[in-house]
Formats: sequence, C-alpha cells, structure tokens
Amino acid sequence: MEDTEPQNAAANGITPRRTNIKSVEILDTTLREGEQFSRAHFSFPQKIEIATALARFGVDYIEVGSPVSYPNALEELTTMVSQLKKRNSNSKVLVHCRVNQEDVDMALETGAYGINLFMGTSKFLQKASHGKSVEEVSKLACNMVEYVHSKGRFARFGAEDAFRTDLKDLLYICAALDEAGVDQVDFPDTVGGATPFEVYDRILEFTKRFRFKVEFHGHNDTGCGVANALAAMEAGAHCINVTVMGIGERNGICSLSGLVSRLYSLDRELVKQYNLVELPKLDKMVATILGVPIPHDMPITAPNAFTHKAGIHTKAILQDSQAYEVLRPEDFGIRRTLDIASRITGKHAIAARVRELELELEDADIAIITEKVRHAAGLEPISLENVDLIIKSHKPSSAGKED
Repeated sequence: MEDTEPQNAAANGITPRRTNIKSVEILDTTLREGEQFSRAHFSFPQKIEIATALARFGVDYIEVGSPVSYPNALEELTTMVSQLKKRNSNSKVLVHCRVNQEDVDMALETGAYGINLFMGTSKFLQKASHGKSVEEVSKLACNMVEYVHSKGRFARFGAEDAFRTDLKDLLYICAALDEAGVDQVDFPDTVGGATPFEVYDRILEFTKRFRFKVEFHGHNDTGCGVANALAAMEAGAHCINVTVMGIGERNGICSLSGLVSRLYSLDRELVKQYNLVELPKLDKMVATILGVPIPHDMPITAPNAFTHKAGIHTKAILQDSQAYEVLRPEDFGIRRTLDIASRITGKHAIAARVRELELELEDADIAIITEKVRHAAGLEPISLENVDLIIKSHKPSSAGKED
C-alpha cells in the first residue's frame, strides 16, 4: 500500500513529494561551536554583528558559549541577549552549559531563553572526560533539567558522542529525561563517524519512543555533515545544528548554506520562514572576519555556485535555468553568470553576450567569433573584456554588401 500513492501520483502527472520532512528548526552555533574553529577569535563587536545577522536571517535558535568559558563571558552574553531583545529578534538565545548548577545559575543570569546542557554518554567520554556511570549521568541530567524548568526556562540536554554510545544506555538516559519533562534532546555525532544510515536508524528510535523534540548535531570529519542532517530530519528530528560555512572543531559541522540548500531543493516551503537573501551576506561577513575565503564548494554562496561554463550548459541555461540548476539564485539575491571566456564556450553564450552589448550579428559571424574566443582562450586564460574586444573588433560578414 505504501508504494501505491507515489505510483498513482506519477501516473496522474503529479510529482511525488521527495521528502517526509514536515518542518524544521535551525539552531545556529557559530558563536559556540564556530568559536572552536582554529582560525576563530571573535571580538565582542564581531559577535554582536554575527548574532544580529543570524537574527535577520531568522534562525530559530542562537547558541552561545558558557558564561564560565573566559573571564568576561557572563557580561558579554548578558549584553548580547539584551541587544537582541531590543531589536525584537525572534531568534531565541540558548546558553551552552555543563551539567553543573553553578554554571547554570550564571547562564540563567544572562536572561537567555534557555539552557543547553551537555554531558558525554559514550564509554570513551565516561572514561576520558567525567568518569561517571550512565546512571550517574542520567540522574545529574534529570536533576538539572528540573532545576532549569523551576526557573521557567527551556531545558535541552545534549548526549555528547551519542553515536558511539550503546543504544541501551541512550535509551535509559532518554527514558529518564522524558519522564523529567526535558524539552529537547540533542544527539551529536561528535566525531563525525556516523553514516547517514546509522543516523536515520538511531534517530528514528528516539522520535518513535519519546515525547521530547529531537535535535541533531553532525560533525563533518568524514564529509557527511549535511547528508547526516538530512537523514536525521527524515527520521523525525525537529532541530538541526549548523554554523556559518560549517566552521567548528576540526572539520566543523553541517553548514547553514548546506542545510538550507538541501531543504530548499526538496521543498521550498521548508525554508519559507527564513530571509534567504541574508544568507550570502552572512557567509561573506564571517569569511571576512576569519580572513578565509568562502570554500569553493559551499552550496549557494561559493563564488562560482551559479556560474556556467560548458557550451552545452550555457545553451540550456539560456533556454531554461532549471536545466542545470536545482536552486534559483535570485531567491538568494544572487545573479547567475555565464563564463564565456573559455576554450569550451558555445555560440549560444557568445550570442547572448552580443545581445547584451546591443549589437546585431548574423549566425555566421557568431560562429566565427566563437571560434576566435575558443582559440584565444586555448592559448592562455582570457577575461570577459578580451571576449568583448574580439566581438567588437569583428568585421561582420554583411559589411560592405549592397542593400
């Protein structure tokens, strides 16, 4: 029966829905996870600039670091929360905290919407980090969730290294947290070693069994950050962690641009609540602050993300942009470009440039110019200015003919 509806839809000329995802919330952790990127050292004015830009884009949550992470952290976090409230931001600020009442009390002082508690749950972290048993972790987490709730705040718990934690241990902790009324539980792929199939299977266990909302935080050590985020959402995860350009510890995590492009390509309704034209500005801002280029393969915001070069591509794009684009650049405030200054350019691209220059040339002239451009670009790299010079210096074959 499950296959009947898609088959009938296809038979009736209706495109079947490509995803089971109904909605998603984005938690941006550039100001926490992102600060763990080796090149990151944000000044306080830069943090305010980033937080304000994230709020303009409309992320659902902005996660910030612990108030005990450096000497004036509490003062900075309190000011940031206050400034975002003054701007009537809809983005909710969450403070990242150890399961420690002293830390939590300081985090509550900031006025933030909620507290993101975390503690290692795998055997690796039980041994190398805190030295506590699963039972002890569970009791500490539940007590602190109840404490945060007693202060009227949102309480989330992060099971650090969830995908290397025995499933029975995670289920034990989650059952206790569910009973304690935790709002959300984060399942991080802390070392980035999980496959999309493992993420889907494990996240499905939690979305089927428990009442709390499920969150996913996926590192990119093996290049699966976005793919694993998609798997988590398909399994019912409600909230996904991202950073601008995917920056973070080691190889970072799922990027904001990557997540948005993935969701947009499946169903634009999933990202309609976000101000998409702010996304390229965000990536450019953070790249400038860090002194690094936007990666050449970053979805949406890479310098050549919407540049078409091959002749067969440019011909099709001029007819219908969907021929070689799954994303609409104009929805992100970006213009597509045709790279016609190459040895693989095509006559349709050259003809389009001739029209842009408000010139009129016969098809035979376009063909000649195309070959001239290909020849010149084959000898050495050329620019659009070189192409324009070739076009303008060409003597039309109709020149000198009698009327």
